[in-house]
Amino acid sequence: HELAREFVRLGEEDAAAYAAFMEDKNEVTRARTIEVPERIAEVADEVVAIALRAADRLSTSVVGDAEAAAELARACARVARGLAELNRSG
Repeated sequence: HELAREFVRLGEEDAAAYAAFMEDKNEVTRARTIEVPERIAEVADEVVAIALRAADRLSTSVVGDAEAAAELARACARVARGLAELNRSG
């Protein structure tokens, strides 16, 4: 639940960082559009680790749910890192 709250907070922070950058394009606002997605990716990596640990302990009837959570978190991390890189080069 704590990680879910962190994702919501980071999503709001990411939107604010992007809005600030669009309003005033400078190195400080650009840095935030890189830092926040990188943090999102880090949190997603934590979710992957938790989901994989859970998958090792779950019964076969629900292990697929943990594996799906890990895969979705991997996708989230990949997309967030891609956005950070795009913002870095843009």
